[in-house]
Amino acid sequence: MSNSNIIYIILIAIVALGIAVFQYFYKAKRIDNKRFLFAFLRFLSLFLLGVLLLNPTFKQTVITNIKPNLVVAIDNSESIRYLKQDAKVREYLKEFKKSGLSDKFQIHYYSFGNTVNELSDSIQFTASQTNISTVFSSFKELYSDTNSPTLLLTDGNQTYGQDYVLSSLTYKQPIYPVVLGDSVLKSDLKIANIQHNKYAFLNNEFPVEITVNYVGNTTIREKLSVYSGNTKICSKNIELSNENTTVVLSFYLKARNIGRYKYRAVITPIINEENIANNTRDFSVEVIDERTNVLLISDIIHPDIGAVKKAIETNKQRKVTIQTTSDVIDYNKYQLVVLYQPTVKFKKVFQQIDVFKKNHFTITGLQTDWVFLNSVSENYKNSVVNQSQDFSGNYNASFDLFQNEELDFSSFPPLVGFYGNVTLNNSASVLLHQQISSVLTEVPLFCFFENNNRREAVLFGEGIWKWRAQSFVNTQNFEKFDALIGKTIQYLASNNKRERLVLDIEDEFLLGEAKLKAQYFDKNYVTDENEIISCKLIHQETKEAIEFDFLYKNNGYELDLKHLKAGVYSYEVTTQKNRLTKKGVFEILDFNIESQFINPNVTKLGQLATNSKTQLYYISKYKQLFEELRKNEKYKITQRETITQLPLVNWKYLLGILILVLGVEWFLRKYNGLI
Repeated sequence: MSNSNIIYIILIAIVALGIAVFQYFYKAKRIDNKRFLFAFLRFLSLFLLGVLLLNPTFKQTVITNIKPNLVVAIDNSESIRYLKQDAKVREYLKEFKKSGLSDKFQIHYYSFGNTVNELSDSIQFTASQTNISTVFSSFKELYSDTNSPTLLLTDGNQTYGQDYVLSSLTYKQPIYPVVLGDSVLKSDLKIANIQHNKYAFLNNEFPVEITVNYVGNTTIREKLSVYSGNTKICSKNIELSNENTTVVLSFYLKARNIGRYKYRAVITPIINEENIANNTRDFSVEVIDERTNVLLISDIIHPDIGAVKKAIETNKQRKVTIQTTSDVIDYNKYQLVVLYQPTVKFKKVFQQIDVFKKNHFTITGLQTDWVFLNSVSENYKNSVVNQSQDFSGNYNASFDLFQNEELDFSSFPPLVGFYGNVTLNNSASVLLHQQISSVLTEVPLFCFFENNNRREAVLFGEGIWKWRAQSFVNTQNFEKFDALIGKTIQYLASNNKRERLVLDIEDEFLLGEAKLKAQYFDKNYVTDENEIISCKLIHQETKEAIEFDFLYKNNGYELDLKHLKAGVYSYEVTTQKNRLTKKGVFEILDFNIESQFINPNVTKLGQLATNSKTQLYYISKYKQLFEELRKNEKYKITQRETITQLPLVNWKYLLGILILVLGVEWFLRKYNGLI
């Protein structure tokens, strides 16, 4: 309270006292003891009223105890059950809650598998994949400004995602790895990976690479065989030891007939091997007798050309041939043409494209001759100025020619082209609009056309190789970018009439990962979000029939079938309104990646502890960890002092006292006949 307020309060007291004395003593005809009580009550009421009207402020100091966070992240993947650690984790949680650590820490429980979730109920260990790196990326911002030691309960076996040891380097909190698994190393021989092409061409030999890993202390000699049905196709002997723990075996199998063929790789188990589920692994190859040949024409050398070629040829059904405008070209050999930065030298190329009615994909840039290109293009014009410009891609959510993978275009580096005013004909479908710095525009960056049974795509900028590289940085693979280019090529390679029901269904899925996608368009080829699309599935072995409805999400229809058991399924997808139907077959492979582990990855978890300057603990030694957390002086309860200025009028009790005093004075005066 300020000095001026104190002076005002004194003055209020003097005035209140003066009024009370004047009313009950100066004007009174006689003085008795009751007058003193009445005068006191009048003084008190006037004083309180004056103070309330003055409304001085007071400082209030609140001291709050702030506990450091203790983050507990628990591996919820199926591998914990396979390692028989699930009961130990539940017992650990019971002991943890009885440990008294909540007196020192604010404890937050999470579970993780594919994603990180708050642990609100008992843990079930049902996640079909393990991504430990997502723990650190999720917590990095959440606990950036607090002291938050983190307990990581896991077997350390990650099935996908970024290297979690590297990811942990950006997480600035202490990490205490708690190993779920035995400290005694168990011998194990497993098929770690099978690399093969999705497609093979009839009468060709296709390569298969099988990686075998061994954990153990002795030298072993076993045999790996490849079967087709019950017939052994080929086999090789292997020798592994504690020094030579991995071998890659190469086989060449013959594609003899058209169709999908299933193979099984089997390695004989070692003596007393506990986990033999990982000694067998299935794979399948579709034998085809067709190929899409793509012609890419360019007169310049640019990294875009290599990126586009690699993206297209990710699908082994497609082959890219690179030529220049001066080469002699047989256009009948190709289903479509990619034109990179056309100039006037492409005049004959455009003439041949028209003669042979070839669909084409044009990529422009700083070396494009726009005067020439405007003269030959019927679908678009670009009134350029002699000024380069960077263009980022802004995704057009209404694009519906094909389903697009969820690419993070906002993270991609900008493309480069000439600044200009682009005009399109009415048949254009825009996938990306240009974004200049932070300004969103309606100018197309990547668009498609369909006229007179001919299809065309155009990208108004060079530097797409950077997009492919950034896609790898974002997801640790090129799959989503390559899928975008692949669907572009698929659309351009066909002149078939647009279908109203479009399915995106893989031929095979890993166990627990099956997901079907579909698109449905009305008669005007506008996406219809209100259609009911059903899918009837029949397991080919058991003949069990089940039916589900698709859900509309992410600009398309999806059906999550991760709960289905392994096997071959026939499907029939039907729309309710027009009874449009499509049929096919897919297979769910009997391969559970979480069942492939028999030992915890102590090495990588130890690296986590070393980098974090903490210590690695086995779950059986939990009491040592609890004691370390209790005694560690780095994790202290801190006090925060909060000072606030409170006006007196907020103190409601004072107003109550004033009303009470006035009421008592009125009652006594009434009782004594003074009113």
